[in-house]
Amino acid sequence: MPPPSPCSTTTQIANGNLCLSAVNQGVPVPGEPVLARACEPGQNQQWAFGGTGRITGIGGLCLDVQGGVGRDGAAVIYMSCSGAPSQFWTARHNSIVGVGSRCLDHGCDALRGGPLVIDSCNGSPGQNWASVPR
Repeated sequence: MPPPSPCSTTTQIANGNLCLSAVNQGVPVPGEPVLARACEPGQNQQWAFGGTGRITGIGGLCLDVQGGVGRDGAAVIYMSCSGAPSQFWTARHNSIVGVGSRCLDHGCDALRGGPLVIDSCNGSPGQNWASVPR
C-alpha cells in the first residue's frame, strides 16, 4: 500500500486490515484512546492527513500522545487540536512518526483492544501504516 498522501484528504489509515479508529462513532470524547479496529466505512475511521502535520478525524479532533511526551508505550489519544508537538506527525518509510521520533504502533495490547501507542521505530509490522482513500 502507498504511504499517506502528500495532499490532505479524508482517508483511512490502515495496517493490513486494521484501521485507526476513534472510540465513539458519532461524538468523540477528547482524551479517549485511539484504537486499531477492523476497517469499515464509519466516520470514526476517517482521517485527514497530508503526510506532515496534524492528523484530524471526526469532530475535528487531533491524534495526540497522552502526556505529550515521546515515551515508549505512551497511548495515542484523541484531543482538541492545540498545536502541541505531540500532535505533529510525519509519514516516513511506511510509518507514521510522532513526538520523540517514536512510531505509531498497534503493538500487542492494541490487538487485544488496548490503545495504539508510540514506540521506538524498529520497522516492525505493527508500525507499517498506509493511507487507504475512501
